[in-house]
Amino acid sequence: MHIEIRIPFPRPAYMIFVIGLIMGVFIATGWEKETPTVDAVDAVGGQTETQANVEAEQDMDRERIKQAVLSRREEILRYNIQKLEEEAKQFGGEAEETLSENRKVLLAILKEKRASEELLKKSLEQIWESQGIAYTGQTGDIGMKLSWPAKPTLGISATFEDTDYIKRFGVAHHAVDIPVEQGTVIKAPAAGTVSVVKDNGLGYSYVTIDHGNGLETVYGHVSGFIAKVGDKVDRGDPVAYSGGRPGSPGAGLMTTGSHLHFAVRYKGQLVDPLKYLETWPGLTKFGEQHTH
Repeated sequence: MHIEIRIPFPRPAYMIFVIGLIMGVFIATGWEKETPTVDAVDAVGGQTETQANVEAEQDMDRERIKQAVLSRREEILRYNIQKLEEEAKQFGGEAEETLSENRKVLLAILKEKRASEELLKKSLEQIWESQGIAYTGQTGDIGMKLSWPAKPTLGISATFEDTDYIKRFGVAHHAVDIPVEQGTVIKAPAAGTVSVVKDNGLGYSYVTIDHGNGLETVYGHVSGFIAKVGDKVDRGDPVAYSGGRPGSPGAGLMTTGSHLHFAVRYKGQLVDPLKYLETWPGLTKFGEQHTH
């Protein structure tokens, strides 16, 4: 059964109602940060002391990062609105009407400064939660190549530690963004077990697959789920649906438009997924050739 939710044009009083509704969704779907246990850290490489030191350093940095993100509040929200307008022109028709409703919600959020700051902080915290202890570095070869969870026929919209992303959002990007149409089926890049399925309502939703031997993959901004926690998946099995469209379920506010945010964690470290993915002929970023 298809359920369609229509939101009327937000009048001044209605803007406050929309913000209250969105905040209620965020609170109801859970924002608590889950800190990894020592046992969990040991399970991915025994680097408890190293990770504890990095985590302490990151805790010192995160308030600064939050302030950097909040200083871009209006810029980020207007960027989200711009992305919606681009999709409306691209798809038109029925999609244009839905996108128009997403835009109204974002405009309501933009007007309410305090609420929008809170939503930005929550989106950022959820991204950090999905990353775990988000330190980066180079590790050994994982012994195989991962298949693409979604086809990068449109290239890569944001690379690992992309400088353009940092300038726009004020925070590092420890993944690659694969632009695909909203609702595209995401497939497992290798055999593994689904370890996390996190539905954060209108916040940042994600899925994690544990492939064993310290290798995990994370799929962010998902709009819907196919697999559940504990499911065994093979390479190519569907696990979720892509999202990222601003104002839609699973996107949060730290989004570059409709896409899949794909991260790779190996032995506790976030690494560049392009080093582990199968070569895709002619892969580009903004028209530039990318070489592995």
